[in-house]
Amino acid sequence: MLPQAAMSDPRPPKRVKDPDALRRFRLENLGEPCFDCELRPGTEVHHITFRSQGGNDEASNLALLCSSCH
Repeated sequence: MLPQAAMSDPRPPKRVKDPDALRRFRLENLGEPCFDCELRPGTEVHHITFRSQGGNDEASNLALLCSSCH
C-alpha cells in the first residue's frame, strides 16, 4: 500500500523523454509547413500538450513549427 502522502501528491507522474521519437517525427515530417502559420517550413518540434502538463513524445502530441511561431 502507498503512503498517504503519495496518494495525495498533486504532481503529474514522472515523464520519460524519448529523443528518438522526436527525431523520427522531425524526419518523417521533413518539408512540411509550419503547423501554425503554414507560411514557413516547420523546423522545430512542439508538444501540443506541454510536457509540464503531462504531454508525451508520441506523434499525436507533436507538431512542427517554424522558429517564429515557436
